[in-house]
Order: sequence, then structure tokens, then C-alpha cells
Amino acid sequence: MQLTITNDTLRKVNNLSAEKRAKVIQIVKRHLKACAKNGCPTESMDRVYLEAIDVAEMETKFPEVKKDSFREWEVRHYDQYVSPKAA
Repeated sequence: MQLTITNDTLRKVNNLSAEKRAKVIQIVKRHLKACAKNGCPTESMDRVYLEAIDVAEMETKFPEVKKDSFREWEVRHYDQYVSPKAA
């Protein structure tokens, strides 16, 4: 398994801020761990790094909504009707 990247990709990663670079490396490590766990071969590392950069930029632009503030109302639960035959 050869895990090399081109100079252009390395330059893009190094030009990122320290916070984004840490996110990119975390995403790449998570991807490699998932590949090893599932037994699938690794892809082109250039593509993996470029996609990780895109994901890190999207996470900073569009952060996840905190679930605590998502529901500010009472949640109702309606039981589904079950026929007497099914019960």
C-alpha cells in the first residue's frame, strides 16, 4: 500500500490554517481507518486529501446545528394504530 501525495496537494494542505489542517488530517485518518476496517483498498491519496479539504471547508462554512437548541417545544408522540388481527 503506497500512501503518497503530489507536491501540489501537499502545498494545498500546508497552506491551510492550523485548525483546518488538523481537521483535514483527522478526516484522512478516519477514512484510512474505515478502509482498513472494511478491508477495501485505499484510493488515490491525492483525491482523499482534496475531498477532505472540501469537507473541512464545508464544515466551517455550514456548522452543524446544535441539537439542544433545535427543539424548543414539547414533542408529542402518537401511537400507530394496530389492528386486532395484528396484535
